[in-house]
Parts: sequence; structure tokens; C-alpha cells
Amino acid sequence: MSVELIPETVERKARWVLDTIGARELGFGDDVPYRAEAWEQVARGERPDGDQLAEAFFHLARLEERDGARDEHGRFRAAGSSLEPLDPPLERLRNRLGVEPPRWGGARFAVALTHDVDTPWKWTSTGLRGAAARAKADLLRGRARSGLREARALAGWPFHKVSGTDPFWSFDRILADERRCDASSTFFLLADHAHELDGPAAESYERLRPRLVETLLDGAAEVGLHGSYSAADDGTRLAAEKNRLETLAGAVRGQRYHFLRLDPHRNLSQVETAGFAYDSTLGFNDAPGFRAGIAHPFRPWNLERDAPHDIIEVPLAAMDVTLSAERYLNLSARQAEERLRTLLDWAAEHGGGFAVLWHSEQYDSAMLPGWDRLYRRFLDDVRARGGICVQAGTLADEARQWLS
Repeated sequence: MSVELIPETVERKARWVLDTIGARELGFGDDVPYRAEAWEQVARGERPDGDQLAEAFFHLARLEERDGARDEHGRFRAAGSSLEPLDPPLERLRNRLGVEPPRWGGARFAVALTHDVDTPWKWTSTGLRGAAARAKADLLRGRARSGLREARALAGWPFHKVSGTDPFWSFDRILADERRCDASSTFFLLADHAHELDGPAAESYERLRPRLVETLLDGAAEVGLHGSYSAADDGTRLAAEKNRLETLAGAVRGQRYHFLRLDPHRNLSQVETAGFAYDSTLGFNDAPGFRAGIAHPFRPWNLERDAPHDIIEVPLAAMDVTLSAERYLNLSARQAEERLRTLLDWAAEHGGGFAVLWHSEQYDSAMLPGWDRLYRRFLDDVRARGGICVQAGTLADEARQWLS
């Protein structure tokens, strides 16, 4: 009986998937069968039928994103994906092959706590004008709830002015809440403003950045780069922003693109080239879940090199704005809590190592009542299910050792 030869490029892809899920002792073509027709579909960029390993490569290498529709910011959305975000196919394959998932830090699962710092100070002159304009517009359009919320926030401005505080300067409170749970987190900071969508009051961010870095490092947090809106399109700019932040923070090892503008086939290589050890952008902006079909860190596939990148991707499983914003799910804090608990229940059963994003501005209790308390309960919920909360860099370091 003739033995079907496996093309070297297919062997390489299959081996990457098996190694990624920890099935290093299993052989491709004997322990795990080779089905040529399924891999031919993969070569054409099609989702394969009837072969879990080939399908796993299709999702993990993000082949559906090569020609997939993107929104106005260049983002691939959950609404356009063939994935069921909370039923990751790599984890189904791991389970079918009888491979135990990694237990990060010896826990049932690990959550990398992360915070994107888009606007560290709310009550700048630009912030005041913007809040007043939004309150007026909301009330005129009959959106009384959001208009009154803006008005209530504005009413607190004199107190903040006198006391020298600000509702967005929430870093000490976040760090204290995390210390209470024996947790630590990563804060991704902008290092430049080159586009209007990088946020208002660039001069305020510039002035506050040294103080912010000092506050975070004194609190034993990790500082990463929040690659600016334009940096997603410009690798030279990304590298310059990394260098700029490092003059304040020392070595910066991780990054997340602003607006989650990651295209795995277009701007991930420049993250590696800039010298980052890990990225944590790969998540859906419009739904919780696992955009690469895996619930653990991995080395993304480089289609041009036909080999994995030398960088760790810490998958982003949930973002506060996805849950709260009217343009996305528009959930109350209580409704969002149920979604987050569904994610944690899944992780407690199946294992996982993934990031959750909670913007520092989400601690503004006047504008977003209940969301600061929700974050505190989320920390407790992780511990109650046998999980641990760590910095993204800590999870990436452990993953790099595990994947070696």
C-alpha cells in the first residue's frame, strides 16, 4: 500500500498547530491523520471541511481575515467571522486529542489585566467644552439619560478643580483594588498624538506622562505602549513611539494598538521588528471571545515567511467598551457582569490564558456608574473560580517558555 507524501509546507503548518496546543508528542500523518483535500482548501484560503487540524490552522493563522471585510478603522469584526467566539476550535482540538491545557502559574486559568490609557485627565479645556456640547446635544435629541449623566459629571468639575483631582486620574484606585486581590496589571500608554483619533488634549497627556509612568512603576505595574492610531500604518512611527516611552519607563516589552487596529497580515511584523516581546491587540471590538480560535497565548503565523513570528500574542478576550458602549452591546454594568462571568465559567472549565481590557476612564463613576465596582467584582470572580490575575508581560514570558 502506498503512503501519501505530506508536502513540507503542510507538515510545517500542522506541526505549528500541534506544538501550539501542546501536542508535541503526536505525529502528523500517523497519530493525527493527513487529509490532502482539506489542506488544499487551506491553500486556497478556504475554510476546510471535516478536518479539525486543518480548520485549526485556518483560524489560528487568521486566513479568513486576508480578504475579510473591515470597518472604517480597518478592524475585522466578530460579526464578519465564521468563529463562534466563545467556542474556540483550537481548544476543541486540544480536548479531542487528550492534551491538557497549560496551567499558568499553577492556576486553573490566568487573566492578564490590562488598561489602555487613552485620556489620563478629563477636565482639560477641551474636555470641558466636549462634555458641555455632548450634554446639550443629548438633551436636544431626547436622550435624557445620557444628557443628564453628562450634566451630572459637569456638576462635579468645581470640586475636582478645587481638590486637584480628576475622574480619569483613576490609577491609584485601580492599583489599590488590584493589590487587594493580590493582582497586578499592565497599562498601555500613548507616546504620541499624530491623529485626531488619538484623543483630545495632546498637550495635557504630554505633560502628565512622566507623572503617570512614575505612579504606575511605583505601584509595581507594567508599562506597555499603546501604539497610536497612525502607528498601525507606519512601523517607523511605532518604533519611535516605543523609544520615546522607554526614555521614561525603561524597557517596554509589550504593545497594543489604539482602536485595536491589528491586521495580522499587515502590521504584526512591524511589532516584531520594533523589538517587542509580545502584542495583546488580537481581539474583537464588537464582541467578547477569542479572535484566533484559541484561549491561550501563541506565536502568530507569518504567511510571507511560512513560519511563526518570534513574538507572543496574548489574546484579548473582552473589553469594557465592547460591553458598555451604545455602538456595541450597550449593556448595563449588571448585564455586562453576566457576560464576563460566562467567560470566566468557560475558562474555569476548559483553562485559558487571555487578556481583559478595562480602560482607566471606565472608573469615572459619574459618567459610568457601577463600572468601577464591576471591575472589583470581576477580580473577585476570577479568584473564586481558581484563576489568577497577572500582568500581560508575565503571562507572555511564561507562554514563551511553554512554547519553546
